[in-house]
Amino acid sequence: MAVLRDVNGGREYPLTRSSMTVGRAADCDIQLNAPSVSSRHAVLLRVGEGWFLSDLGSSNGTFVNHQRIKQNIRLNSGDLIDLCGAQFQFVGGGSLSSTRTRAFSLQEAGAVAPKPTVVRSLEVGGSRTEVSPEAKLRAILEISRNLGAALHLAEVLPKILESLLNVFPQADRGFVLLREQPGGPLVPQAVRHRNPFDSSQHLSLSRTIIDHVVQTGKAVLSADAAFDDRFDASQSIRTHGLRSIMCVPLVGQDSASLGVIQLDTKGAKDQFHQEDLDVLTSASHMAARAVELARLHEVRKDLEAATAIQHSFLPADRPRVNGLKFFDHYAAAQQVGGDYYDYIPLPGGRLAMALGDVAGKGVAAALLMARLSAAARFCLATEPNLTAAIRQLNLTMIRACGDDRFITFAVGVIDLNSFQSTWVNAGHLPPLLRKAKSAEVEELGNTQVGIPLGVFDRPYEETRLALQPGDAVLLYTDGVTEARSPRGDLYSEHRLRSLLATKTGDVEALGADILADVRHFSAGRPSSDDLTLVGVSRE
Repeated sequence: MAVLRDVNGGREYPLTRSSMTVGRAADCDIQLNAPSVSSRHAVLLRVGEGWFLSDLGSSNGTFVNHQRIKQNIRLNSGDLIDLCGAQFQFVGGGSLSSTRTRAFSLQEAGAVAPKPTVVRSLEVGGSRTEVSPEAKLRAILEISRNLGAALHLAEVLPKILESLLNVFPQADRGFVLLREQPGGPLVPQAVRHRNPFDSSQHLSLSRTIIDHVVQTGKAVLSADAAFDDRFDASQSIRTHGLRSIMCVPLVGQDSASLGVIQLDTKGAKDQFHQEDLDVLTSASHMAARAVELARLHEVRKDLEAATAIQHSFLPADRPRVNGLKFFDHYAAAQQVGGDYYDYIPLPGGRLAMALGDVAGKGVAAALLMARLSAAARFCLATEPNLTAAIRQLNLTMIRACGDDRFITFAVGVIDLNSFQSTWVNAGHLPPLLRKAKSAEVEELGNTQVGIPLGVFDRPYEETRLALQPGDAVLLYTDGVTEARSPRGDLYSEHRLRSLLATKTGDVEALGADILADVRHFSAGRPSSDDLTLVGVSRE
């Protein structure tokens, strides 16, 4: 087995795959930390019994024996490879005398990707158009460059098939089938025919071969599939007129099945050979990586869209009310979160200030948060009595939450003329009231806390409070009190109450002081939960 030996550190990198990328990127097979090395610097490819090295357009170049390479170059054992910041010696593997020996050696090396399996002997005679190893190498390099430039499957998969049909002139068509979700059915994602008149026809394929590849996780090479006893002379294969077939699995980095690539021909004398399967297997590694990267890109786009949508449910501005000050802060632990807050104008010169915390995080919690936002506005606007509105909201969220979710929720309705307020708590952390005259901090309505939303039907109790000049009420989620220091200590409600008792100023100043203290306490440790603060103070 060939290896790359680090000249300076002595570490060895076994070349266990037919294609090995080298660079700083996390998806490279050999990842390097040197800043002068490009993200995808070079690629090593096995063609037949030899290894070739090619630069992938790196910034600083690739050198072999102190000479910068401008095209792919075949490596000899002992060659010195310099990637401008990382130096290696190429040590070639032993001579491999047969296809069977090569397959065994790859298996012993512990290669991650599925190993090619010859389903039927290839010694059947016939002629075909030969393609040199250099041409096959160029095809793999072309595929690699295509993957480096494209982010969408609709772009890169047709380019892969085009390159494969160029390097395999005996192939009549190629196609890629992918699972759209784990465990789902295989769906055609790209198809290419050599004869343009065939492209208008319905894609006919043999599920016998495809199912065999998916179930075994091994590549298939058949010289004449119509008479291959491994497939029990499948009627579909004969109906489709398939003869020589190569079908390889696409396997993710977590060993999950992504799909298959297949090339086939209808010509009785045009057969694929083991070296052809080696090239197609190398291409399958790259295609599998492309599928994962493209899907990751789509997930990121979806999350960005979800983040924008979620923020559209949150207030764009704080209320401007004579005699009152408001403060709010929202920070999701992930790209989307389950915390919710809102200011809801109500009839009769009233304003509702609400805060909710959906159990869980991520997209599922964000979707439930969006449902809560709409339902809360409707229930508060249509029910004049606050306890009745929250009971109606609870019934609505029972249907939305199902059996495995719930929402803690607290809301206060303030009369903007008299500054009288009414509060209802559905399983949430009690709001903190800081009294201006005594500087005391107490829990508001801690004896009237009801059940969380979405669990079961139960009446709620209310707490009444007349806001006095200088008083402040703070609502918060457990992302505040459960923030952790680098040592793992909790911020705690005790620390929050002590801070409020020693600080002065309106709710805007209090909110800024709390966030600064949480950041100081956490000392850069990422938050494990969404953090939301909402407050009001009377001037």
